[in-house]
Amino acid sequence: MSKKVLLAYASRAGSTAEVAERIGNILKDLDLDVDVRSVKEVTDITGYDSVVIGSAVRMFKLLPETMKFANRFRDKLKNKPVAYFIVCLTMYENSEESRAKAQEYLKPLLDIKQPISTGLFGGKMDYSKLSFIWRILFKGRIPEGDFRNWDLIEEWARNLGVALK
Repeated sequence: MSKKVLLAYASRAGSTAEVAERIGNILKDLDLDVDVRSVKEVTDITGYDSVVIGSAVRMFKLLPETMKFANRFRDKLKNKPVAYFIVCLTMYENSEESRAKAQEYLKPLLDIKQPISTGLFGGKMDYSKLSFIWRILFKGRIPEGDFRNWDLIEEWARNLGVALK
């Protein structure tokens, strides 16, 4: 019988949702029974063997709905293997320094439960998907572009799939 996995994510402009879908598809290819859902849609995690939580990072923090989800299911998460991934522009360069900074964003989740795996991935900056105020704040400070390394994301997902089986 296939292990049942919940992949719950929080996304603002769609980049993290796309990463979550790709990870979910790879886990499915590894014969895991995966539900990919926004954290806002999840009402219960009973019945899942493991949970993967993904979040975009804004202003150096996980999205608030990510922490609301994790805190809501804190007790149930303690009895399941969990994995975390973030999608952020800090990781537009995959360096030791950027990984150390990005790892700090996970601290609130790490305080709830230590994961079996963490993924730190570059994000995508598309000014056309931002509100006027966010465009003003970021323009010239943060480069526009897609910094997601799909090979790295897919490798992490495959390794995670093996661990979850």
